[in-house]
Amino acid sequence: MNKLLLAAGSAALALVAASAQATVYNFTFDDGIDMASGQLVTTGSLVTAISGTADGFAITGLSPYASSDNTVVSGSAPYFDLGGLSFSANGVDFNVYSSGGVEYMMNSVTDPGGYGSYAAALTTDTLTAVPEPATWALMLGGFGLAGTALRRRTLVVA
Repeated sequence: MNKLLLAAGSAALALVAASAQATVYNFTFDDGIDMASGQLVTTGSLVTAISGTADGFAITGLSPYASSDNTVVSGSAPYFDLGGLSFSANGVDFNVYSSGGVEYMMNSVTDPGGYGSYAAALTTDTLTAVPEPATWALMLGGFGLAGTALRRRTLVVA
């Protein structure tokens, strides 16, 4: 029994140690004009991949529009810095950025230079981290071990 618990604990630690530095975020942005939603992947704080839709069209990838740095500032309420996140959909580039504690969104049709002259404040701004599979595995393993320990306990009848 002790060998089984040791093996399960070792496997759970290996899963946690093997988890990459990548973080997956779900996002929804809406400024009343443009709307985008989907998932993005970061390595450290740098966005490395994005998928989803913008104005009903598939997002085709990251973009250099508006001199973006594609950086997510993580924490309890993650947000984009002033350089922001830029991505493309249907030949249009979009940029979401933060300035003065307010999130804005602009696109290359209304603001071709990407200077923020025609940016609109977001009315819906959701950026939430998705739990990693290793986190779920560790939690389920813990429940299993606790259940096994409770089941193996001998009852003392008074």
